[in-house]
Amino acid sequence: MNLPVMQARLGAETVARVLSRVAELRPRVHCLTNTVAQNVTANMLLAFGAIPSMASHPDEVAAVAAGAGAILINLGTISPEGERAIPKLLEVARQHRKPLVLDPVFVELSPLRMRLAEEILSLPGIVVRGNAAEMAVLAPLLATAPSAIRVTTGRVDLIEAPSGRLEIAHGHPLMAKVTGLGCASSALIAACCAVEPDPLLAAGVALTAYGLAGEIAAERCHGPGSFAMHLVDALANLDEATLRARMG
Repeated sequence: MNLPVMQARLGAETVARVLSRVAELRPRVHCLTNTVAQNVTANMLLAFGAIPSMASHPDEVAAVAAGAGAILINLGTISPEGERAIPKLLEVARQHRKPLVLDPVFVELSPLRMRLAEEILSLPGIVVRGNAAEMAVLAPLLATAPSAIRVTTGRVDLIEAPSGRLEIAHGHPLMAKVTGLGCASSALIAACCAVEPDPLLAAGVALTAYGLAGEIAAERCHGPGSFAMHLVDALANLDEATLRARMG
């Protein structure tokens, strides 16, 4: 499918506008997520100005998610409890028109994850954020979900939606050297989707901000361990002046 390129990159004013709405509205993102990534995801959401919630018990997940601004489902360490919670989250998203982001971690390794991804993709208009291998495996399913927004992250992030596509060229290789940072990017996309009705734009803003924070953190760190610390700080301190200076 040939899609028009929306922009090669977003402008600093647009990114700042969406980020200011996140800071002002402080949306809660309900995360059914990878146990390896829970802590870093929560910290990145807080630095971003959003609020994390992580309930996973099937008997309470719908009640907790109903008041959230957006929902994230990450298949990274799926459990029997999480499997039972997914249909309840999908129903909340459907009934309350909540933005939903799917992170199909290692979907290529597991028939269970493929089945769950197919179930989740039955919901129209969701955002799917994965790496190139994950998105390639999901391509047949995505072909049957034309309203899905496809976010393929890598050296250059590619966001594809029915309205067009967007390329984001910010970030740093160290972002692939710390467990959970990719998972956290899906949560930041969800936070922007909670305040911005255009999911193409929301995903672009989230990845631009995250990538720029990664570039700043890389200039200050001494390796992957201190990079993670500086990334939280850089994300929390990202302002319009910094955006303008970094984005040109």
